[in-house]
Amino acid sequence: MKRFDKKGMMLFPNPIKKTEICKHKELLVIEKCFCHNGHNLINEHAVFNGFSGIMLKVCRGGQSGTVALSPVYGYKSRVTLDISLKSGEIWDVCCPVCDEHLPVYSECTCGGKIFALFLNKKTDFSKCILLCNRIDCFNAEIKLEHEMAYYSGGYMI
Repeated sequence: MKRFDKKGMMLFPNPIKKTEICKHKELLVIEKCFCHNGHNLINEHAVFNGFSGIMLKVCRGGQSGTVALSPVYGYKSRVTLDISLKSGEIWDVCCPVCDEHLPVYSECTCGGKIFALFLNKKTDFSKCILLCNRIDCFNAEIKLEHEMAYYSGGYMI
């Protein structure tokens, strides 16, 4: 398997085949995602099934690394760079651009914290993605003003 494409971008293996994703008639794909300071978290250096991924920085006890999440809601693909994550661990989640911790929305039922990624540059908790900072916790939702998209196997870091 090739590690880099012809532009020098790193290729990430994805356990979900594109044909599996294409079977679904409707997909919710996050195309824009920002930190509370307006930095774009969508990055073309991590591509999942042809869609640019969501890049986050995680840190804990002097360790830090980068995590790329699939932007296709409900597909739990993630790739870690320069860090090893174990199920059940709790990590702080930061913007990879400004290094600031992402804002906490609430406590999670698992004991972790639910943090927010915003769907536009304005810090608006009525238009955001909410994720837990515990590795492999499936508590996640997308808030779109008066609507809420929920999938019990949604995002995870």
